[in-house]
Amino acid sequence: MVAMQSTIDKLFEMRMTTMARTYRDLGDAPGTTEMDFDERLAMIVDAEWDARRVNRRMRLLRQAAFSAPDANVANIRYDPDRKLDRDRIVELAGCGWVRDARNVVVTGATGAGKTWVGCALGVAACNAFYSVRYVRLPEMLDDLCVKKDEEWIKVKKKYVKCDLLIIDDWMLEPLKEGEAREVLEIVEARNMRGSIMLCSQFGAGGWAKKLGGDAIAEAIVDRIVHNSYVIHIEGDESMRKRMSNIG
Repeated sequence: MVAMQSTIDKLFEMRMTTMARTYRDLGDAPGTTEMDFDERLAMIVDAEWDARRVNRRMRLLRQAAFSAPDANVANIRYDPDRKLDRDRIVELAGCGWVRDARNVVVTGATGAGKTWVGCALGVAACNAFYSVRYVRLPEMLDDLCVKKDEEWIKVKKKYVKCDLLIIDDWMLEPLKEGEAREVLEIVEARNMRGSIMLCSQFGAGGWAKKLGGDAIAEAIVDRIVHNSYVIHIEGDESMRKRMSNIG
């Protein structure tokens, strides 16, 4: 018993808390005396493994900072007038596009549910243990359009290092001087290395002008669009009105 307690104490000290508790509980659990060493060890290791995966998933979801953290692909509405391709959504929920560093563009009118669909796919990516960062374009530009110092480098890494960057309110209004270059820095750094999802009221054909209509604008559009899946949400009613009609 002394040896067992010593082992438990060491496991707690190494922060293997679930393993420690499982080891302790197995000592009194019925039927475990008939198990051999490998079976008991497997149970203890599996408990720690599962707990760490749950904790990692929760950490990824928290760090993503979704505006709709409860969004779930299983709850996406496929009302006929929305003209959403269920098979395409299911495919994207598998996250192969994140693994392959491809992009997704979600378009639709105000209230169509672009943000919710984007967050739902982002949550699916977190569940598959990919790192995700959600941000509105105006907020990202506020972060980046500052003096180029160590803090700027740190902020830039935040938008580059994640597996999936979700940018909401994309091209809602024309960019100010210098902002397009900041966007290009992020897009170029992620090109073929990480995925981008854009949620926008406007299709790609309307982006270049709002980005300044120059070579930088063309470079941004080209790097995003050539490697993208497009989801366009139609519909006669906003999601807010659809949900209010439930029940």
